[in-house]
Amino acid sequence: MSTLLVAKKDVQDAIRSRTLLVVAGLFTAFLAFIIYYRIAMESPGRPVKVAGLYPSVATVISVIGTLLGYNAIVGERESGSVKFLLGQPHARRDVVVGKFLGRAAVVAVTVLVAFAVVGVHYAVLAESPSFTAYVLFVGKMLVLGVVFVAIAIAFSAALRSATAATWGAVGLAILFAFGWESVLIIIESLLVSGGSPPSWFLLFNRLNPKYALDTSASGVGGGAASFYLEPWFGVVILGGWLLVPLGLGYLRFQRGDLA
Repeated sequence: MSTLLVAKKDVQDAIRSRTLLVVAGLFTAFLAFIIYYRIAMESPGRPVKVAGLYPSVATVISVIGTLLGYNAIVGERESGSVKFLLGQPHARRDVVVGKFLGRAAVVAVTVLVAFAVVGVHYAVLAESPSFTAYVLFVGKMLVLGVVFVAIAIAFSAALRSATAATWGAVGLAILFAFGWESVLIIIESLLVSGGSPPSWFLLFNRLNPKYALDTSASGVGGGAASFYLEPWFGVVILGGWLLVPLGLGYLRFQRGDLA
């Protein structure tokens, strides 16, 4: 119950400060623009699958999840308000899990509202829209946003300095969102010879949460030789990114001094 109280307060704070309204509004505007650009401007007269929106939308979702989570605990730790929070019947575990659930709820509402509003826009512009593909795409974005919230919350719980938490969470998000291809190019040039890339290289690409479920970008398809290249294994990767950082962040927060 204490966990849910922390989560409820976090959501109420997001509504009261208009964070939810601003984030949902900006993401809806971005989504409407990117759909219009891809369908009406970049590929007029040609069918555009919703999966083609994955790279750009996933990048923005990862940034949103990170920005909503990185200061959730460490900000209150620096201001001293976390002591007041723990002075109530809340354990440190309640704070970490509750903050995660609260920020994840904000991301979920943002994603669902934006895609619900823009869904009509997509249906009108797309030549042959698929409701099933659209819902599946929304689900992927929802999961991705929650995973990046978990990573950011982990940094926020583990570190005592807001500056360090910012550098850690935002830096990792920037690497995953914008620098991953450069890392792959360097690794490929050093370790991969000509021909098809080996299985370990494709797996390494999928370790980026952004690409874990994007089988087309990861070079994963039907009939993959290794089980870790099968589409279902992307769920395992995301599960690891969700649970492991949160667990480590909680352990650091549990053992750390709040002063």
